[in-house]
Amino acid sequence: MTEQSLALIQQWMKSVITERGDLVEKLDSAAQQHGLPAEQVVAEKRGLSARERLSIYTSGYVARLLECMRADFPVLRRFTGDAVFDAFARAYIVTEPPHSPSLFDLGARFAQFLDETKPAAGAGENEMNTGDEMNVLLDLPAEMARFERARTEVMRAHGTENDPQPSFSPLDVLSSDLKLQTTPCLRLLALQFSLIDFFQEDRDESAQPDVRRSFVAISRSDYRINATEIEPWQFAFLRACERPVSAHIAARRAAEESGTEASSVLANLVLWLPVAIQSAFLRIDNQTH
Repeated sequence: MTEQSLALIQQWMKSVITERGDLVEKLDSAAQQHGLPAEQVVAEKRGLSARERLSIYTSGYVARLLECMRADFPVLRRFTGDAVFDAFARAYIVTEPPHSPSLFDLGARFAQFLDETKPAAGAGENEMNTGDEMNVLLDLPAEMARFERARTEVMRAHGTENDPQPSFSPLDVLSSDLKLQTTPCLRLLALQFSLIDFFQEDRDESAQPDVRRSFVAISRSDYRINATEIEPWQFAFLRACERPVSAHIAARRAAEESGTEASSVLANLVLWLPVAIQSAFLRIDNQTH
Protein backbone atom coordinates (compact mmCIF):
# COMPACT_ATOMS: atom_id res chain seq x y z
CA MET A 1 0.00 0.00 0.00
CA THR A 2 1.45 3.34 -1.00
CA GLU A 3 1.48 6.39 1.27
CA GLN A 4 -0.96 8.06 -1.11
CA SER A 5 -3.44 5.19 -0.94
CA LEU A 6 -3.08 5.01 2.84
CA ALA A 7 -3.84 8.74 3.16
CA LEU A 8 -6.86 8.28 0.87
CA ILE A 9 -8.18 5.43 2.99
CA GLN A 10 -7.63 7.47 6.16
CA GLN A 11 -9.68 10.32 4.71
CA TRP A 12 -12.36 7.88 3.58
CA MET A 13 -12.53 6.32 7.04
CA LYS A 14 -12.75 9.73 8.68
CA SER A 15 -15.70 10.62 6.46
CA VAL A 16 -17.48 7.38 7.31
CA ILE A 17 -16.99 7.83 11.04
CA THR A 18 -17.49 11.54 11.59
CA GLU A 19 -19.94 12.81 8.97
CA ARG A 20 -23.62 13.23 9.78
CA GLY A 21 -26.31 10.77 8.72
CA ASP A 22 -26.88 7.04 8.95
CA LEU A 23 -24.32 4.54 7.69
CA VAL A 24 -25.78 4.33 4.18
CA GLU A 25 -25.66 8.12 3.81
CA LYS A 26 -22.10 8.24 5.16
CA LEU A 27 -20.89 5.52 2.80
CA ASP A 28 -22.53 7.19 -0.18
CA SER A 29 -20.92 10.51 0.75
CA ALA A 30 -17.50 8.91 1.26
CA ALA A 31 -17.76 7.12 -2.09
CA GLN A 32 -18.57 10.38 -3.86
CA GLN A 33 -15.78 12.31 -2.12
CA HIS A 34 -13.01 9.73 -2.39
CA GLY A 35 -14.13 7.34 -5.14
CA LEU A 36 -14.02 4.31 -2.86
CA PRO A 37 -16.97 1.98 -2.19
CA ALA A 38 -16.96 0.20 1.17
CA GLU A 39 -16.22 -3.21 -0.36
CA GLN A 40 -12.91 -1.95 -1.77
CA VAL A 41 -11.74 -0.80 1.65
CA VAL A 42 -13.14 -3.28 4.17
CA ALA A 43 -13.15 -7.04 3.58
CA GLU A 44 -15.90 -9.43 4.58
CA LYS A 45 -14.75 -11.38 7.61
CA ARG A 46 -16.21 -13.98 9.98
CA GLY A 47 -19.52 -13.91 8.20
CA LEU A 48 -19.87 -10.12 8.49
CA SER A 49 -20.15 -7.96 5.40
CA ALA A 50 -18.10 -4.81 4.98
CA ARG A 51 -21.09 -2.67 5.89
CA GLU A 52 -21.87 -4.72 9.00
CA ARG A 53 -18.29 -4.44 10.20
CA LEU A 54 -18.30 -0.69 9.59
CA SER A 55 -21.60 -0.34 11.44
CA ILE A 56 -20.08 -1.98 14.52
CA TYR A 57 -17.00 0.24 14.33
CA THR A 58 -18.82 3.52 13.83
CA SER A 59 -21.33 2.72 16.59
CA GLY A 60 -18.47 1.89 18.95
CA TYR A 61 -16.74 5.15 18.10
CA VAL A 62 -19.79 7.22 19.08
CA ALA A 63 -20.33 5.09 22.19
CA ARG A 64 -16.79 5.71 23.43
CA LEU A 65 -17.11 9.45 22.92
CA LEU A 66 -20.51 9.40 24.64
CA GLU A 67 -18.90 7.82 27.72
CA CYS A 68 -16.39 10.69 27.78
CA MET A 69 -19.20 13.25 27.60
CA ARG A 70 -21.04 11.54 30.46
CA ALA A 71 -17.89 11.72 32.57
CA ASP A 72 -17.28 15.40 31.77
CA PHE A 73 -20.85 16.60 32.51
CA PRO A 74 -22.18 14.45 35.40
CA VAL A 75 -24.34 17.17 37.00
CA LEU A 76 -26.05 18.09 33.73
CA ARG A 77 -26.59 14.38 33.06
CA ARG A 78 -28.26 13.85 36.45
CA PHE A 79 -30.41 16.93 35.95
CA THR A 80 -31.70 16.05 32.47
CA GLY A 81 -31.72 12.28 32.87
CA ASP A 82 -29.71 9.76 30.88
CA ALA A 83 -31.99 9.62 27.83
CA VAL A 84 -32.14 13.39 27.30
CA PHE A 85 -28.44 13.91 28.01
CA ASP A 86 -27.44 11.12 25.62
CA ALA A 87 -29.62 12.64 22.90
CA PHE A 88 -27.92 16.04 23.40
CA ALA A 89 -24.45 14.48 23.49
CA ARG A 90 -24.94 12.25 20.45
CA ALA A 91 -26.20 15.17 18.40
CA TYR A 92 -23.16 17.19 19.52
CA ILE A 93 -20.70 14.41 18.68
CA VAL A 94 -22.14 14.02 15.18
CA THR A 95 -22.35 17.77 14.59
CA GLU A 96 -18.99 18.62 16.15
CA PRO A 97 -16.73 15.59 15.60
CA PRO A 98 -13.39 15.76 17.44
CA HIS A 99 -10.70 17.83 15.79
CA SER A 100 -8.07 17.17 18.45
CA PRO A 101 -6.20 14.00 19.52
CA SER A 102 -6.93 14.91 23.16
CA LEU A 103 -10.30 13.86 24.61
CA PHE A 104 -10.01 16.83 26.96
CA ASP A 105 -11.02 19.01 24.01
CA LEU A 106 -14.10 16.93 23.19
CA GLY A 107 -16.61 18.90 25.29
CA ALA A 108 -15.11 22.36 24.74
CA ARG A 109 -18.01 23.59 22.57
CA PHE A 110 -20.82 21.60 24.17
CA ALA A 111 -22.29 24.59 26.02
CA GLN A 112 -22.22 26.66 22.84
CA PHE A 113 -23.88 23.82 20.92
CA LEU A 114 -26.68 23.58 23.51
CA ASP A 115 -27.17 27.33 23.33
CA GLU A 116 -27.30 27.38 19.53
CA THR A 117 -29.70 24.43 19.24
CA LYS A 118 -32.16 25.27 22.04
CA PRO A 119 -35.81 25.86 21.03
CA ALA A 120 -36.62 29.40 19.98
CA ALA A 121 -37.89 31.65 22.76
CA GLY A 122 -41.68 31.54 22.97
CA ALA A 123 -42.00 28.27 21.04
CA GLY A 124 -45.12 26.51 22.31
CA GLU A 125 -45.79 29.26 24.81
CA ASN A 126 -49.50 29.58 24.01
CA GLU A 127 -50.08 25.86 24.34
CA MET A 128 -48.11 25.43 27.55
CA ASN A 129 -49.01 28.76 29.15
CA THR A 130 -45.51 29.19 30.45
CA GLY A 131 -44.26 32.66 29.51
CA ASP A 132 -40.93 34.31 30.20
CA GLU A 133 -39.81 31.90 32.93
CA MET A 134 -39.95 28.94 30.57
CA ASN A 135 -37.98 30.89 27.97
CA VAL A 136 -35.28 31.56 30.57
CA LEU A 137 -35.21 27.88 31.58
CA LEU A 138 -34.33 26.98 28.01
CA ASP A 139 -30.91 28.50 28.76
CA LEU A 140 -30.31 26.28 31.80
CA PRO A 141 -28.70 23.22 30.11
CA ALA A 142 -26.16 25.43 28.32
CA GLU A 143 -25.33 27.32 31.50
CA MET A 144 -24.88 24.11 33.47
CA ALA A 145 -22.59 22.77 30.75
CA ARG A 146 -20.64 26.04 30.79
CA PHE A 147 -20.19 25.75 34.57
CA GLU A 148 -19.04 22.12 34.39
CA ARG A 149 -16.66 22.82 31.52
CA ALA A 150 -15.13 25.71 33.45
CA ARG A 151 -14.47 23.44 36.43
CA THR A 152 -12.83 20.87 34.15
CA GLU A 153 -10.60 23.52 32.61
CA VAL A 154 -9.60 24.80 36.05
CA MET A 155 -8.51 21.30 37.07
CA ARG A 156 -6.23 21.09 34.03
CA ALA A 157 -4.93 24.67 34.01
CA HIS A 158 -1.66 25.82 35.55
CA GLY A 159 -2.38 26.61 39.21
CA THR A 160 -0.69 28.63 41.91
CA GLU A 161 0.34 25.73 44.14
CA ASN A 162 4.05 26.30 43.51
CA ASP A 163 3.94 30.08 43.56
CA PRO A 164 5.88 31.83 46.35
CA GLN A 165 3.73 33.43 49.00
CA PRO A 166 3.27 37.10 48.15
CA SER A 167 4.48 39.64 50.66
CA PHE A 168 2.28 42.69 50.59
CA SER A 169 0.01 44.75 52.74
CA PRO A 170 -3.64 45.28 51.76
CA LEU A 171 -2.87 48.98 51.97
CA ASP A 172 -0.58 48.49 48.96
CA VAL A 173 -3.80 48.80 46.97
CA LEU A 174 -3.55 52.52 47.60
CA SER A 175 -0.17 52.60 45.86
CA SER A 176 -0.13 53.07 42.10
CA ASP A 177 2.89 50.71 41.95
CA LEU A 178 0.87 47.57 42.74
CA LYS A 179 0.18 45.58 39.57
CA LEU A 180 -2.08 42.54 39.46
CA GLN A 181 -2.99 39.80 37.02
CA THR A 182 -5.56 37.00 37.08
CA THR A 183 -4.19 33.47 37.44
CA PRO A 184 -4.14 30.99 34.51
CA CYS A 185 -6.57 28.74 36.38
CA LEU A 186 -9.29 31.38 36.84
CA ARG A 187 -12.56 31.14 34.91
CA LEU A 188 -15.25 33.82 35.12
CA LEU A 189 -18.92 33.18 34.37
CA ALA A 190 -21.83 35.59 34.06
CA LEU A 191 -24.95 33.45 34.51
CA GLN A 192 -28.72 33.79 34.50
CA PHE A 193 -29.03 31.21 37.29
CA SER A 194 -27.62 30.75 40.78
CA LEU A 195 -25.65 27.52 40.28
CA ILE A 196 -23.12 27.49 43.14
CA ASP A 197 -25.31 25.55 45.59
CA PHE A 198 -26.70 23.41 42.79
CA PHE A 199 -23.23 21.96 42.16
CA GLN A 200 -22.57 21.04 45.80
CA GLU A 201 -22.16 17.29 46.39
CA ASP A 202 -24.60 17.28 49.32
CA ARG A 203 -27.38 19.16 47.50
CA ASP A 204 -31.00 18.05 47.49
CA GLU A 205 -31.47 16.15 44.22
CA SER A 206 -34.97 17.59 43.86
CA ALA A 207 -33.77 21.20 44.20
CA GLN A 208 -33.95 23.54 41.21
CA PRO A 209 -31.50 26.40 40.56
CA ASP A 210 -32.86 29.89 41.18
CA VAL A 211 -33.41 32.12 38.18
CA ARG A 212 -31.18 34.98 39.25
CA ARG A 213 -28.34 36.93 37.66
CA SER A 214 -25.08 35.76 39.21
CA PHE A 215 -21.34 36.20 38.71
CA VAL A 216 -19.04 33.29 39.48
CA ALA A 217 -15.27 32.95 39.83
CA ILE A 218 -13.85 29.41 39.60
CA SER A 219 -10.21 28.73 40.43
CA ARG A 220 -7.93 26.22 42.15
CA SER A 221 -6.07 26.73 45.41
CA ASP A 222 -3.99 23.97 47.03
CA TYR A 223 -5.33 21.59 44.37
CA ARG A 224 -8.92 22.24 45.42
CA ILE A 225 -11.53 23.82 43.16
CA ASN A 226 -13.05 27.05 44.48
CA ALA A 227 -16.33 28.21 42.94
CA THR A 228 -17.45 31.50 44.48
CA GLU A 229 -20.28 33.87 43.69
CA ILE A 230 -18.85 37.37 43.53
CA GLU A 231 -20.17 40.91 43.32
CA PRO A 232 -20.54 42.70 39.97
CA TRP A 233 -17.64 45.07 40.78
CA GLN A 234 -15.42 42.08 41.67
CA PHE A 235 -16.30 40.36 38.41
CA ALA A 236 -15.50 43.55 36.50
CA PHE A 237 -12.24 44.02 38.45
CA LEU A 238 -11.06 40.48 37.66
CA ARG A 239 -11.88 40.99 33.98
CA ALA A 240 -9.82 44.16 34.03
CA CYS A 241 -6.85 42.18 35.39
CA GLU A 242 -6.62 39.62 32.57
CA ARG A 243 -3.31 41.29 31.70
CA PRO A 244 -0.91 42.88 34.21
CA VAL A 245 -2.46 46.15 35.26
CA SER A 246 -2.24 48.71 38.02
CA ALA A 247 -4.79 48.12 40.79
CA HIS A 248 -5.86 51.76 40.39
CA ILE A 249 -6.52 51.38 36.66
CA ALA A 250 -8.38 48.09 37.19
CA ALA A 251 -10.47 49.69 39.93
CA ARG A 252 -11.42 52.54 37.62
CA ARG A 253 -12.43 50.14 34.85
CA ALA A 254 -14.41 48.03 37.31
CA ALA A 255 -16.21 51.09 38.62
CA GLU A 256 -17.20 52.17 35.11
CA GLU A 257 -18.41 48.71 34.11
CA SER A 258 -20.34 47.99 37.32
CA GLY A 259 -21.71 51.48 37.90
CA THR A 260 -19.90 51.81 41.24
CA GLU A 261 -17.89 54.72 42.57
CA ALA A 262 -14.15 54.23 42.00
CA SER A 263 -13.43 55.24 45.60
CA SER A 264 -15.84 52.54 46.80
CA VAL A 265 -14.14 49.91 44.66
CA LEU A 266 -10.72 50.84 46.07
CA ALA A 267 -12.01 50.81 49.64
CA ASN A 268 -13.60 47.38 49.18
CA LEU A 269 -10.50 46.12 47.39
CA VAL A 270 -8.39 46.69 50.51
CA LEU A 271 -10.47 44.03 52.27
CA TRP A 272 -11.10 41.72 49.32
CA LEU A 273 -7.66 41.57 47.68
CA PRO A 274 -6.14 39.14 50.26
CA VAL A 275 -9.16 36.87 49.78
CA ALA A 276 -8.82 37.02 45.99
CA ILE A 277 -5.13 36.08 46.20
CA GLN A 278 -5.80 33.32 48.74
CA SER A 279 -8.50 31.90 46.44
CA ALA A 280 -6.08 31.97 43.47
CA PHE A 281 -8.15 34.51 41.57
CA LEU A 282 -5.30 37.01 41.40
CA ARG A 283 -1.54 37.09 41.68
CA ILE A 284 0.82 40.03 42.12
CA ASP A 285 2.82 40.82 39.00
CA ASN A 286 6.29 40.30 40.45
CA GLN A 287 8.03 41.76 37.42
CA THR A 288 6.70 45.18 38.26
CA HIS A 289 6.15 45.05 42.01
